[in-house]
Amino acid sequence: MRDLIKFFIGFVAGFIAVYRLLSKKEEETDKSQPQLEAFSGDGRIIDVLKKFNEIKKNI
Repeated sequence: MRDLIKFFIGFVAGFIAVYRLLSKKEEETDKSQPQLEAFSGDGRIIDVLKKFNEIKKNI
């Protein structure tokens, strides 16, 4: 009976250790990836696309 209790305690301790290790790795990968931001509507990209279309038509 004592062996069974020791096994369960060891299993739970090992599970917690692995869970913490994996959760730390997920946090590190989340921080290392760049976050996508919403497009800022300053209108510059539209002007560039219009000029590109004009150049394309001229060719």
